[in-house]
Amino acid sequence: MINPLLLWFLPLAMVPILLHLITLYRLRTVELSTFRFLMESYVQQRRRVKLLEYLLMILRVLFILLIILTMARPVIDRFAGLFGSQSGRDVVFVVDAGVTMGLNAGGTTSLGRAQSATRTVMGLLGPTDHVTIIRAAHKPQVVASGFASNAEPMIQQLEQITADLTAADLPAALGEALGAAQHGPRIVYVLTDAQRRAWSALAEHPVVKKLDAKAQLVVMDVGSNEPVKNTAVVGDPPRALRPVVGLPTLLTATVAASPDAEAIDTKLSVMIDDQMVTQVPITLAPGERITRPITIVPEHAGILRGRFELPADDFPDDDQYLFCLNVEPHVNVMVVVGDANLKGAENPGLFVKSALQAPLLARGVVSREEQRIAESLSITMLDERQINDNNLAVADVVILADVAMDERRGALLRQYVENGGGVMVLAGPRCDADSYKRNLLSGRVVAASEPPPLWYEPPTGDVNDESTFQPIASIDLHHPVLSAFDDDDDKTEFFGTARLYRYMPISLGGSGASQITPLMRLPDRRAALAQMRLGNGRIMLAAFAATPDWSNLPLKPEFVPLMLRAVAYMRRDEPVQAVQVVRPYEPAPIQLADPWTEANVQAIDPAGRPRKIELHRSDRVMVGAMLGADRRGYYTFVVQPPAEGRNVSAAMKPQQRGFAVNLDVDDAGFETMPESQMRQLFKPHEITVLRGSPDDPVLAEQLTQRHEIWRTLIWLMFIVMGAEFLLSTLRPVGSRDRRKGITGGVRNLAERLGARANAPPAGRVRRDLSSGQSTRPMERTP
Repeated sequence: MINPLLLWFLPLAMVPILLHLITLYRLRTVELSTFRFLMESYVQQRRRVKLLEYLLMILRVLFILLIILTMARPVIDRFAGLFGSQSGRDVVFVVDAGVTMGLNAGGTTSLGRAQSATRTVMGLLGPTDHVTIIRAAHKPQVVASGFASNAEPMIQQLEQITADLTAADLPAALGEALGAAQHGPRIVYVLTDAQRRAWSALAEHPVVKKLDAKAQLVVMDVGSNEPVKNTAVVGDPPRALRPVVGLPTLLTATVAASPDAEAIDTKLSVMIDDQMVTQVPITLAPGERITRPITIVPEHAGILRGRFELPADDFPDDDQYLFCLNVEPHVNVMVVVGDANLKGAENPGLFVKSALQAPLLARGVVSREEQRIAESLSITMLDERQINDNNLAVADVVILADVAMDERRGALLRQYVENGGGVMVLAGPRCDADSYKRNLLSGRVVAASEPPPLWYEPPTGDVNDESTFQPIASIDLHHPVLSAFDDDDDKTEFFGTARLYRYMPISLGGSGASQITPLMRLPDRRAALAQMRLGNGRIMLAAFAATPDWSNLPLKPEFVPLMLRAVAYMRRDEPVQAVQVVRPYEPAPIQLADPWTEANVQAIDPAGRPRKIELHRSDRVMVGAMLGADRRGYYTFVVQPPAEGRNVSAAMKPQQRGFAVNLDVDDAGFETMPESQMRQLFKPHEITVLRGSPDDPVLAEQLTQRHEIWRTLIWLMFIVMGAEFLLSTLRPVGSRDRRKGITGGVRNLAERLGARANAPPAGRVRRDLSSGQSTRPMERTP
């Protein structure tokens, strides 16, 4: 194989031939009978001179041809080292399609070089060789199989192999290669970038023992030999919080630099729906890993598709981290009062509403988080007689402020809580302990003869007797509702001056006590604030009232954050819940609660292809999951009500939820396994390891056994030059040697060939003879 463009110089080889013809010396014929014998000797020498001239011409032509061939850099094919000369082999190509094979070096990816090497080897196989191509990814996949005589369809399947989202499962791929039916002497080619993460899985793996002595294993390292300078965004997904319009959502981004990278100053961009929200400056040392908190405020409800993004580098695939936020609309808070006709300080609804809106009306310094919680609330004031299915269906949180409980309201509220709603009860004069215990707190949770997990006791305390006032003895600062008060070393400062003049103590410990959580306790260890799980929802009981006639707590600054965080914590779970980020190939769950009793659910992948999701009922909810998330990008769950004619609730409206799938990358490093350790994995079986870089023909030479011969041609040029110089500088044969009767074999080649090309003509011979010198004819050489 040579460079065809340089063959245009081949006509230059005619130059020595033309020069030979131009300078050709023609012999003159002289008719002198006296010197006939002498002329015969002269003719014989002349033949030898001509032979010398032809040799010189051939050497000069050869010299020019060697110059042209050396410039063309020809190669020779010699493919016998790896396969041998036999045919009918079983050749298996295991193409590593792990996530790191997408690394671009030298103008092409490692996967592209693996595909090119596979095509090269396939082109050198015999027609009776059987070929199998296996894609080594999360799970091994046989992409093509057949005889080398029909290689074109297999090459097309080879070209469609893409890099996976995770590291390749090499043990499973080798198990597939060695476990298939054998069609002859087996040779397995593993084309890989030799990343330690994938190859370490072979250590002491049982699949190594399947490699018998007759099988040949060839590892082709097609990765880059240069250090990889890479930075990567490796997480983290959004926390398990429900983003709400107007509420701050905390995200964290983890950025890592490879050990071979230089210290860099870069910027991490936060993109929401392809619009840049903010940029965070990042300074990374080699091998450093840092995490930055990022807060965003969703501006509208629905699916927000976001990503963290770094400037592109050697491995751009890990420069983005995708995530979805399923943003809920404003939190609908329904405040129910016992008597809507009460005015001023006697109306508990006024104090509840004021507490929920206080951050929006305050003129002083207000917590930004509390302000955003208040902005996300939509408050509706109702009378206790307006508690019905329609109002409860749109409520995320229900606050009962001094509401009388009867059987109808208790049944409606209990069903609302069991279906995922949240109810907060504030005591008051209209609250009857037995009515709440019988109609709301017991219900279907326990048998009629057993007490509920928690219940109200009759009111105690005298608003006119200060000695009966009770303080708040302890609070649970680890609970989400009270965690805002965990900012000071003095834990008794908050609620320290709160006093309960009259209150309804909360008793704990009935059946199902494991479902209750006390948040505040009185000095006698009874609860002043407690929470209970009921079905899929929560009930929170407060021993104090919302008005200042029963306690001074509504007038304390702590009352505002207490109510705001209680609402944020107690709000109803979304009827359709889905994960927002999943790792590759992990199940992506979706859950449907009341009012969904049945639904049609599809998952749309990044390519727009739908997949039907099967739902299964678990207790009061329906659950399902999308399996096999094998594409990076944004996915969408589409939830539709069942077909017409079935029992469809008005609340069962079509909804969508989104989630994202990213690369399975934990760091930015590219650590390769040394050849010695790779060989150690397969001991005592010997393997062949071939290595090459993208810009070096060494790997191609090892694959095809093609060798460039330009170095050999240069040595031949020097040999030809030496031979031509030797032949062109020969001295003529002397008379002394002629008298000694040279017969050949003991002199050099030029003396055996005869006289020089400019031997004296016949006329000069005559003149030399007439001068009187004694000359005899030359002897014939045998």
